[in-house]
Amino acid sequence: MKLYKAGHRAMAAALVAAFMAVSCDLLNPSDPEESEGTGTTVEENALTLPNDNVSHKGGTQYLLVSAMEEWTLSLDFGDNPDEWVSVSTDAGRPGNRKVVMAWEENAADSARTCRITLKVGAWSQTKDFVQRGTSSGGGPRPVEGLNPDPVPNWLELPATNDTELYFFTHDMSINGKTVRNYSFYLDPNACLAIWVAYPLNATLAGSGSRTDAWALDPKVPRDYQPVLFKGFGKSGYDRGHQLPSADRLRSGANEQTFYGTNMTPQKAVLNQRAWATLEGKVRTWADSFDTLYVVTGCDIRGYYELAYDNDGKPIPIPVGYFKALLGLKKSGTFGNTSKQGGYTAIGFYFEHQQYSDSEIMGQSMTIDELEQMMDIDFFPNLEARVGTDIYTKIESTPDSGWK
Repeated sequence: MKLYKAGHRAMAAALVAAFMAVSCDLLNPSDPEESEGTGTTVEENALTLPNDNVSHKGGTQYLLVSAMEEWTLSLDFGDNPDEWVSVSTDAGRPGNRKVVMAWEENAADSARTCRITLKVGAWSQTKDFVQRGTSSGGGPRPVEGLNPDPVPNWLELPATNDTELYFFTHDMSINGKTVRNYSFYLDPNACLAIWVAYPLNATLAGSGSRTDAWALDPKVPRDYQPVLFKGFGKSGYDRGHQLPSADRLRSGANEQTFYGTNMTPQKAVLNQRAWATLEGKVRTWADSFDTLYVVTGCDIRGYYELAYDNDGKPIPIPVGYFKALLGLKKSGTFGNTSKQGGYTAIGFYFEHQQYSDSEIMGQSMTIDELEQMMDIDFFPNLEARVGTDIYTKIESTPDSGWK
C-alpha cells in the first residue's frame, strides 16, 4: 500500500542542484569524450540532444557539444516564467564535451519548450527540448508496433498507472499448459524495463541450463529495446538480467530471459557479486514458500551516464536497483506468515556500486519504505485477498524471517 507519494518537483529541483554541485566530478578528464579542451580535432561544430521530447516527469541527460572554438550555451524559456531546465556548464573551450542537463517535473496539462542554443564564434545551432504535460494529450507518443498487453490482477504486479510506460507479459509452457513467465513495464524513451515481475517456485523455475540465447523481444520494436548481441561494447557494463537466467531454466522460458527488454547496463562489481548473491538468496527463500512473488527493477531517476547498444542507441545507466518480494506460505511458518494470512514481504535497494555480501541485508527495508523511495505501488492486488488491515501489516512490518 503506497502511503506516500514523493514530491516530483522538489525531487527534480534537488537533482538539478546536486548535478550543479558535482558537475566537475561527472566530467572525467581521462575520458576524451567528457573532458573540456581535449585537443581532439573537431571537424565541425554540433549540438546533440539525445532525447528532445520527454514525459512530464523530471529527469536528466547529457547534451553533447562539439566545438572548433570557445563556445557558450543559452536556454530560452519563451513566455514561461519558470527556468525549469539547468545545465552543468554554459561555456567551454574547443573540443568535445558532455554537459549534464536536468529538468523539473511539468505539473501543467500542456507541454512546454526550452530552446537550447550553442554559439561557437559567429556560428550557432538551436535545438528545441519539449516536455509533455500531464493531460492525455501529453501522454506517450504513438509508437508503431508497440501494442501493450492487458494488465491482469496477478499478485506480483506493481501498479501500472503510468501513462508513459507500457505493460507486456511473456508466457511459457509447463507440461503442455500455458502459464505466465514474466511481465515487464517498458519505458520506450529509455529503451529499458523499469521493472520485471514474476512468480517463483521450483516448478516455475524448472530444470535445464543457461542458453545465452541473446535476442530481441518480439513484442517490442527494435528501436525501443537495447540490442545487445555483442553486449555494451567497450563500456565495461554487463548485460544485467532483471529476471535472472537461473530463475527460469526450462527450455523456452530461459531463452526469454535473454531478450533485450530484460537487460540493463550493470556494473560487474554489483552484478557479479552482491547482486548475484542476493539473486541466489531469492531462490533459496523461494524454496521456503509455496510461491515467492518477485519484482526486480532499475532506478533511472536522475541518471547522468549513458551506455550504447549495438545499434548505437543511448541507454541510461541506472543509478540503483531494487527488489520487492512477497512470499506465500499456505501451511507452516516463515517469519510473520502465521499472523499475516500466510504472507510476508521485504524490499531491497542498492545504489549502483560495489557491496560486500555482508552488506546485503543492511539494504533491506519494508515494502512501504521501498514504495516511498521508488514512488511505486507494489503488490496492490494483495489487499483484496487479505483485507486492508493485514495488507497494511504485511507491507509495513519488518520480518526477521528473511535472513
